[in-house]
Amino acid sequence: MQDLYGNKITTHSTKTVDAVDRFSKSLIGFGVDFGVIFEASDADPDCAVAAALGGLLGLFVETPDRLELADKYFDRAKKAMRGATEREQIFVRALLANRENDLKASLSCHRELAEKYPQDLLSAKIGQTHYFNLGDDDGMLWLADQVIDAHRDTAYAHGMRAFGLEQMSRLAEAEEEGRRATEMQLCEPWAHHAVAHVMITQGRHDEGIKWMNGLSDQWGGCNSFMYTHNWWHLALFHLEREEFSLALDLYDTRIWGRDKTYSQDQVNAISILWRFEIAGVDVGDRWEDVADFVAARTFVNDQPFIDMHYVFALARADRKDALAALLSDMQKMAVESPSLTRSAWKDVAIPAAHAFAAYAKGDFLTCSSLLEPARKKLQSIGGSHAQRDLFEQVWIQSLLQTKEYGSAITLIQERLDFRKPVQSDLSLMQMAKSAALTA
Repeated sequence: MQDLYGNKITTHSTKTVDAVDRFSKSLIGFGVDFGVIFEASDADPDCAVAAALGGLLGLFVETPDRLELADKYFDRAKKAMRGATEREQIFVRALLANRENDLKASLSCHRELAEKYPQDLLSAKIGQTHYFNLGDDDGMLWLADQVIDAHRDTAYAHGMRAFGLEQMSRLAEAEEEGRRATEMQLCEPWAHHAVAHVMITQGRHDEGIKWMNGLSDQWGGCNSFMYTHNWWHLALFHLEREEFSLALDLYDTRIWGRDKTYSQDQVNAISILWRFEIAGVDVGDRWEDVADFVAARTFVNDQPFIDMHYVFALARADRKDALAALLSDMQKMAVESPSLTRSAWKDVAIPAAHAFAAYAKGDFLTCSSLLEPARKKLQSIGGSHAQRDLFEQVWIQSLLQTKEYGSAITLIQERLDFRKPVQSDLSLMQMAKSAALTA
């Protein structure tokens, strides 16, 4: 039998194929129809792909029993591999390697699938996510380029390629692909998001607000990450225009509240609150609510990018015990994390985390001294350029607070040269120059 993209699946059950299709659409299109894969695999244990996807879904669950749940399905997938096709076997090996934290082996499988079986769009999407979390923009675009010819009529494939192009700073091509995807299928939130990245990078805030507002009615069926993250992008446009009340309203009504227990929703909230305060906005007691959910987490150390945000939220809300525990757990990752991410933890995330804790206490000298060497490798922690720009803003603020005006002005000028001058950067430059003159 075949899935929606024409990939052969070893099963006699149409219900299994339907479940695989629904899972694939939800993962590629940021939907919510995932749980059906558990029931399908339980009813059809000899289907290796369904079992492997059940294992992957188990890994997505941010609870203490996630590995136990994942292994139930991964063990089933191993047994079912004997009767599977070559493509299915490679796909299962990719997900099993992910379970073992062997990202190098997992990505090798996803690359092999992209070359041999470019119809497998789900594999390419999973591989892209790994590359994104590693800060490997080349890898993201390479996977999209490998499969695009097999999916010229698939909007999601163009959306995937649009984001890969944007992260490679091929902005005109990225916007063209994102708009093409949206024209093919209006509800393609990843494509909406890719075009928003282009517009924020180019300082096209009016266009960005119009673009995202015009598509926002398509996000209601998205999972909480995509829903809150696209609203986050709209708030970012308003924040850049110094329309603080509009941005704060989006935070209260759209960004924070969909699923306060989920890591990505928490990161969206933390990063925008932090930006508000850098811009001089009083956010009231909003940090307390976010910190409550971060402090209650049982699942941490999944990605350095996420933990770096958690550290600031806990420090900012003065949650000393939770902060100490998180920093201690992060320190272990310098030796216990997978080889492919160990340097990101040791050389970037851990010193940056201590820098951010110092920043939260107003110790800007410590922040700048710890953050300076980490900045050189910031891309290795993952996240997008727009997301990591927060850390550049923290660096500039630390330089200003420690009266390193010359260095700060140089960095601000680089921002002005890189994109269309915006009010927030122009205001910052004026403040820096005035402070330098009176120092």
